[in-house]
Amino acid sequence: MSEILTKARELGQAIVDSEEYKNLKEAEEKQEKDEEAMALLVEYNNVRKALAEEINASEVSDERMAQIRTQLEETYEKVMSHPTISEYYEAQQKFESVVQQMNAILTYFMTGQISGGCSGNCSGCSSCG
Repeated sequence: MSEILTKARELGQAIVDSEEYKNLKEAEEKQEKDEEAMALLVEYNNVRKALAEEINASEVSDERMAQIRTQLEETYEKVMSHPTISEYYEAQQKFESVVQQMNAILTYFMTGQISGGCSGNCSGCSSCG
Protein backbone atom coordinates (compact mmCIF):
# COMPACT_ATOMS: atom_id res chain seq x y z
CA MET A 1 0.00 0.00 0.00
CA SER A 2 2.83 2.43 0.74
CA GLU A 3 4.05 2.07 -2.87
CA ILE A 4 0.64 3.25 -4.08
CA LEU A 5 0.79 6.29 -1.80
CA THR A 6 4.34 7.03 -2.90
CA LYS A 7 3.25 6.91 -6.55
CA ALA A 8 0.25 9.11 -5.72
CA ARG A 9 2.58 11.69 -4.19
CA GLU A 10 4.83 11.49 -7.25
CA LEU A 11 1.82 11.95 -9.51
CA GLY A 12 0.66 14.91 -7.43
CA GLN A 13 4.09 16.51 -7.73
CA ALA A 14 4.19 15.81 -11.49
CA ILE A 15 0.81 17.50 -11.84
CA VAL A 16 1.96 20.58 -9.91
CA ASP A 17 5.16 20.68 -12.00
CA SER A 18 3.28 20.37 -15.32
CA GLU A 19 3.06 23.29 -17.73
CA GLU A 20 -0.73 22.87 -17.85
CA TYR A 21 -1.05 23.32 -14.09
CA LYS A 22 1.41 26.20 -13.97
CA ASN A 23 -0.39 27.94 -16.85
CA LEU A 24 -3.74 27.42 -15.11
CA LYS A 25 -2.51 28.90 -11.84
CA GLU A 26 -0.89 31.83 -13.63
CA ALA A 27 -4.07 32.55 -15.61
CA GLU A 28 -6.18 32.20 -12.46
CA GLU A 29 -4.02 34.69 -10.56
CA LYS A 30 -4.09 37.10 -13.51
CA GLN A 31 -7.88 36.87 -13.71
CA GLU A 32 -8.32 37.41 -9.97
CA LYS A 33 -6.21 40.59 -10.17
CA ASP A 34 -8.12 41.92 -13.19
CA GLU A 35 -10.90 44.08 -11.77
CA GLU A 36 -12.74 44.35 -15.08
CA ALA A 37 -12.70 40.57 -15.54
CA MET A 38 -13.93 39.97 -12.01
CA ALA A 39 -16.72 42.52 -12.46
CA LEU A 40 -17.83 40.75 -15.65
CA LEU A 41 -17.88 37.40 -13.86
CA VAL A 42 -19.94 38.87 -11.02
CA GLU A 43 -22.33 40.40 -13.56
CA TYR A 44 -22.70 37.08 -15.38
CA ASN A 45 -23.35 35.19 -12.15
CA ASN A 46 -25.91 37.79 -11.05
CA VAL A 47 -27.74 37.59 -14.38
CA ARG A 48 -27.65 33.78 -14.31
CA LYS A 49 -28.94 33.69 -10.74
CA ALA A 50 -31.72 36.22 -11.37
CA LEU A 51 -32.86 34.37 -14.48
CA ALA A 52 -32.80 31.01 -12.70
CA GLU A 53 -34.87 32.46 -9.86
CA GLU A 54 -37.37 33.81 -12.37
CA ILE A 55 -37.65 30.43 -14.06
CA ASN A 56 -38.08 28.63 -10.74
CA ALA A 57 -40.58 31.14 -9.33
CA SER A 58 -43.22 30.86 -12.00
CA GLU A 59 -44.36 29.35 -15.24
CA VAL A 60 -42.27 30.97 -17.96
CA SER A 61 -43.65 31.38 -21.47
CA ASP A 62 -41.71 30.14 -24.47
CA GLU A 63 -41.21 33.75 -25.54
CA ARG A 64 -39.79 34.76 -22.16
CA MET A 65 -37.62 31.64 -22.10
CA ALA A 66 -36.16 32.69 -25.47
CA GLN A 67 -35.48 36.18 -24.05
CA ILE A 68 -33.80 34.66 -21.01
CA ARG A 69 -31.65 32.42 -23.20
CA THR A 70 -30.66 35.38 -25.38
CA GLN A 71 -29.81 37.56 -22.38
CA LEU A 72 -27.70 34.80 -20.83
CA GLU A 73 -25.92 34.07 -24.12
CA GLU A 74 -25.14 37.76 -24.66
CA THR A 75 -23.76 38.10 -21.15
CA TYR A 76 -21.72 34.90 -21.58
CA GLU A 77 -20.27 36.13 -24.90
CA LYS A 78 -19.35 39.42 -23.24
CA VAL A 79 -17.56 37.52 -20.46
CA MET A 80 -15.75 35.13 -22.80
CA SER A 81 -14.62 37.94 -25.10
CA HIS A 82 -12.56 39.42 -22.28
CA PRO A 83 -8.92 38.37 -22.93
CA THR A 84 -8.05 37.54 -19.32
CA ILE A 85 -11.15 35.39 -18.87
CA SER A 86 -10.69 33.58 -22.18
CA GLU A 87 -7.03 32.94 -21.31
CA TYR A 88 -8.09 31.41 -18.00
CA TYR A 89 -10.80 29.33 -19.68
CA GLU A 90 -8.33 27.99 -22.26
CA ALA A 91 -5.80 27.09 -19.55
CA GLN A 92 -8.55 25.39 -17.57
CA GLN A 93 -9.64 23.36 -20.61
CA LYS A 94 -6.06 22.20 -21.27
CA PHE A 95 -5.55 21.18 -17.65
CA GLU A 96 -8.90 19.35 -17.54
CA SER A 97 -7.87 17.48 -20.68
CA VAL A 98 -4.76 16.23 -18.89
CA VAL A 99 -6.84 15.16 -15.89
CA GLN A 100 -9.28 13.29 -18.16
CA GLN A 101 -6.38 11.52 -19.86
CA MET A 102 -4.95 10.52 -16.46
CA ASN A 103 -8.34 9.19 -15.39
CA ALA A 104 -8.65 7.22 -18.61
CA ILE A 105 -5.24 5.63 -18.04
CA LEU A 106 -6.05 4.76 -14.43
CA THR A 107 -9.43 3.36 -15.42
CA TYR A 108 -7.82 1.21 -18.07
CA PHE A 109 -5.35 -0.30 -15.63
CA MET A 110 -8.00 -0.89 -12.96
CA THR A 111 -10.78 -2.23 -15.19
CA GLY A 112 -9.25 -3.16 -18.52
CA GLN A 113 -11.83 -0.88 -20.12
CA ILE A 114 -10.62 1.69 -22.58
CA SER A 115 -12.40 5.04 -22.19
CA GLY A 116 -12.37 8.26 -24.15
CA GLY A 117 -12.11 6.71 -27.59
CA CYS A 118 -8.61 5.41 -27.02
CA SER A 119 -7.76 2.44 -29.24
CA GLY A 120 -5.27 1.02 -26.77
CA ASN A 121 -2.50 1.13 -29.40
CA CYS A 122 -0.26 4.01 -28.40
CA SER A 123 2.03 3.83 -31.44
CA GLY A 124 0.25 6.63 -33.25
CA CYS A 125 -0.90 8.65 -30.27
CA SER A 126 0.71 11.20 -27.99
CA SER A 127 -2.29 11.81 -25.76
CA CYS A 128 -1.11 9.71 -22.84
CA GLY A 129 2.23 11.24 -22.62
